[in-house]
Amino acid sequence: MKSFAASVAAYFTDPKYPSMGLAIVFLKTVGLWKLRRVHYIIPFCLFITCMSQILYMLFSPRIVHFFVNLFQTGFFHLGLIKMALYFYNLPKWMETFNWLSEMELQQQEEEYLKPIVDRFTKYGNSVTWAWLIASYGTWVFNYGENLLMVIVQIETLHEIDPTYITFYLLWPTEPATGRWNVYPYIVVQFLYSFFTVTYLNVFDVLCVSTMIAMAGQIEVLSEMFRRALDTDSEEEQYRNLITCYKRYADILFTQKKLNSVMSPVLFMYLLIASINMSLILFSLANLQKSSKIASQVLVIALMVEAFYYYWHGHQVLYQSESISAAVYDSDWVDKSPEIRRLVYIMSSTVNRKLVYNAGPFNEVTVVTFIQIVKVTISFYKLMCTTTLSDSGS
Repeated sequence: MKSFAASVAAYFTDPKYPSMGLAIVFLKTVGLWKLRRVHYIIPFCLFITCMSQILYMLFSPRIVHFFVNLFQTGFFHLGLIKMALYFYNLPKWMETFNWLSEMELQQQEEEYLKPIVDRFTKYGNSVTWAWLIASYGTWVFNYGENLLMVIVQIETLHEIDPTYITFYLLWPTEPATGRWNVYPYIVVQFLYSFFTVTYLNVFDVLCVSTMIAMAGQIEVLSEMFRRALDTDSEEEQYRNLITCYKRYADILFTQKKLNSVMSPVLFMYLLIASINMSLILFSLANLQKSSKIASQVLVIALMVEAFYYYWHGHQVLYQSESISAAVYDSDWVDKSPEIRRLVYIMSSTVNRKLVYNAGPFNEVTVVTFIQIVKVTISFYKLMCTTTLSDSGS
């Protein structure tokens, strides 16, 4: 059993990319590792479908109704935006993957650095597994409930409640009737939702896996600073400190590049997720029992996804705040004045906080996650208060 588990784990890891092994395997599985023209076909079809939904909404007599519906499933449609940005920023992603791979493979040869890399490798792959299982599980639960209700209604009532047929809002008008109208439609829905969720997962897994890998590299750098002066040669001490500082500059450059890739999508997700959670909570009272459970699961999933980002963004911030202290943890007290001066200079210049941003105003940290929860609750209470006021008047 252990050998079987080891072989399965080995299949889903890439030794060339230690801490991002599973994320890279997932990229290869969905055909987004070495892009060819054929790999653009499915995203292009999804894009055409999404644009047709928007055009239909604009020419519909119920623009507000369909706009709210489209917004409520906006986190699914974000998969298309995430894919577009992945294609656009592919060179940056590849540079990041290759840099992280090169650093981690080198560090696995160092006795005192290998445990850190191995720990973050195990953690990163475990988190990715958990995320993929939870994400696809949530999709199956929500879409499965919707699909089951569509089948029950078409087989018993011979028409569909628009609430269910507009779950992913392709081109719905009135309650659909007849198997030949409904079943082809929900097959298209299934394909659209499956590929959209897959592309969502690709971007989510890449972002968080690189966050975890960057946190690992910062901890490795801290350990390098602590051991930089563990030698009697002043020349080697100087060289070790310079090497550490160059590594710090590389980390700054890579983190800035990743932040530019992630920030726009994280900002859109912050807006859509927080408002959507409020809308879903507000609509729970009017839903049937099965839909109510599915909606509650969806709210939890949105919360978990936000936490998934913001917790690991906070890890990078936390690790970056410890670098300056790590410089002083080195054995600098009895060293030469030149080395002590260099230690002081480096300690004062490596104290920059490394923060990912969700747009121009929000930091990807646990503090921001708590603020998202507060905004969601406040927006929900505002809608409830407004509804009560309208009904009272």
